[in-house]
Amino acid sequence: MAHSASRYGGRAVAPNLRPAFSPLRIAAYRCSDSRTVDAISPEKPMTVPTYQLHHLCIFEKHPRDAMWNWLRWYHAIPAYYWEGIPDLHHTGEGGVDYTFLACGAPFQMQLESPPYQFEYERNWFAEHGSGINHICWIVPSAYDTVDHLQSNGAAVAMPYEEFGDTYHGFVAIDPEGRWVEVMSYPGEFKTPDVEFRPVGLPGLQTLGVVQLCRDLDSQVEWYTGVLGQRIILDARSANDGLAYLADHTYEGRQCLNVLATPSTEAEHALMERHGPVISTILYQAGDVDAAWRDAVAAGFGEVAVPAHDDRIGARTGYLREPSGNLVQVRERLAA
Repeated sequence: MAHSASRYGGRAVAPNLRPAFSPLRIAAYRCSDSRTVDAISPEKPMTVPTYQLHHLCIFEKHPRDAMWNWLRWYHAIPAYYWEGIPDLHHTGEGGVDYTFLACGAPFQMQLESPPYQFEYERNWFAEHGSGINHICWIVPSAYDTVDHLQSNGAAVAMPYEEFGDTYHGFVAIDPEGRWVEVMSYPGEFKTPDVEFRPVGLPGLQTLGVVQLCRDLDSQVEWYTGVLGQRIILDARSANDGLAYLADHTYEGRQCLNVLATPSTEAEHALMERHGPVISTILYQAGDVDAAWRDAVAAGFGEVAVPAHDDRIGARTGYLREPSGNLVQVRERLAA
């Protein structure tokens, strides 16, 4: 989800629009209900946050058309948000239209429709068009996480804001330029994890996301060292290949963040067009050939039929979804 302008010390702070950001210094933050959160200091240190992978966000020109391809490919809609919901993105800059999609596992996709609420989002869309804008992580306290990310090389794209009792959050940019949303839930509101299991194609699951990197080793180090992820599968050699990363909930939720260098013609094309990019939605299936064929029948574009991938030791097929992102469907692995 996106965010509105914050207030720090009683002043509205406009969002920065490009990756050249001035640091956001944490002082006392005056909340809308007049509570004051003390600044982080040596006498009152911040604990390292725990980051839980939750969803990715696709900026899509025509979400009402695009979502039908996903629904025909065994997906469900666990949540839908619009501007009539109290405390959710009432900014005066634009409306709210978020459709969440998922299949067989907790990791979800959010389709966000234009006109995008904020200028920094509109600038991104003008440069990149329809595509994956960011990955969202859930933390115990989004406020505490601002300084943690900035002190470890991230820039703030959208300052911290509190949206009533729904959620608190901000948007950052990782060291290679990919967008990271950080959210915390202060109350009962939560986009639910999904229990839906597809009928007719056993084992089809949305596992997570693939991020294409320029310097793979440094990004693995950043996501493990800063976001606390652990390596599930390591197929790197000479700063090339891929690594499967997971958060602390992996045993129960099995959500993956894959960091990789481009290996296919389609991935190289995305990298050349966008630079380091959130490129691909990752799935696994009990029958990868049937899953790939059914996706094509549902309207996904053919990229590469399932074939053996030496990096992971399993057969993997590639497709293109309506927004232009890649979809990777692999065989089920033990990891």
